[in-house]
This record gives sequence, C-alpha cells and structure tokens, in this order.
Amino acid sequence: MKNSEINNSDTFKKFHLLIIGSKMAKYSAIFLVFLSLFLMFYSEKNMLIIVTLLIGVAVLGIYIFKFLPLSNINQKPNSQGSLSSSILKFKTYMSNRKKFEILFISIWALSLIPFLSSYFDSGIKAIIAAILFIVPTAVFGMLAFIKAEKEVQTLESQIQIK
Repeated sequence: MKNSEINNSDTFKKFHLLIIGSKMAKYSAIFLVFLSLFLMFYSEKNMLIIVTLLIGVAVLGIYIFKFLPLSNINQKPNSQGSLSSSILKFKTYMSNRKKFEILFISIWALSLIPFLSSYFDSGIKAIIAAILFIVPTAVFGMLAFIKAEKEVQTLESQIQIK
C-alpha cells in the first residue's frame, strides 16, 4: 500500500514538473517579446528595424496566445481520474506546440536580422548569426519534446498499471 502511495505521489510530481517546463516556455517567449520591444526602442528611428522587430513581436504574441496557454489543463490534479484527463490534454497540448514552435521561434530570430546587420559589417554575418541561433534552438527543442513525450508515456503507463 505504501509503495503505491509513493508511486502515486511521484506521478503527480512528474506531471507538475512537466507543467512547470511548459510555463517556462511561455515565460521565455514573453522574455523574447520584451527583448524585441527593447531593441525597437533602442533602434529609435530606423523604420526597417522597428517594423521587422514588430513582426517578430506579433509572431511571438500569436504563439503565446494560441499555442502556450495551459488554461484547459488541470495543473494540480487531485485524483487519478483528473490526472489521467490532464495528461491526455497535456499530450494534445505538446503535440500542437511541437508542430509550430520552431517555426515561430525561427521567424522571430529572422526578424532580428536587420537589427543585427546594423552591428555587423554585412547582412551575411547577421543571417549567419540568426541561423546559429535557430539551429541549436531547434535541436535542443526537439530533444526536449522527445524527453517530454517519454515522460508523458511513462506517466500514462503508471496510471494504467494502478
């Protein structure tokens, strides 16, 4: 009996950690919005930079409001049934995020190119810098999604066993 209580507690904790990770993704996107806004004000009168950064802000805004809300997921389930339901909703949430996350982050990174080119000697260096941001972000993002999907599968199997 005690062992199943420990496993049950671990299952709830693991799910809560997945929720925290998703909240961190939202906070990171919000940070990128503020970074873009700061760069816009720093750019002062260069309209090309301001417009492209504004496009980046809009893209991240859409991403935050469409793909990052956790409002329909019970973040602190109190029973096995509510945990099961929350895991299913979280799985759908992760699937939707996985499809579009790198696209939105890449568009945001590309919106930095005019700003970066004002500090580099050429636009080529700015494009290379944006690509050097996008590639590791994509790789680490996909690895994080793979790990989260494995965690969700583990949680689903733990629930089915009980």
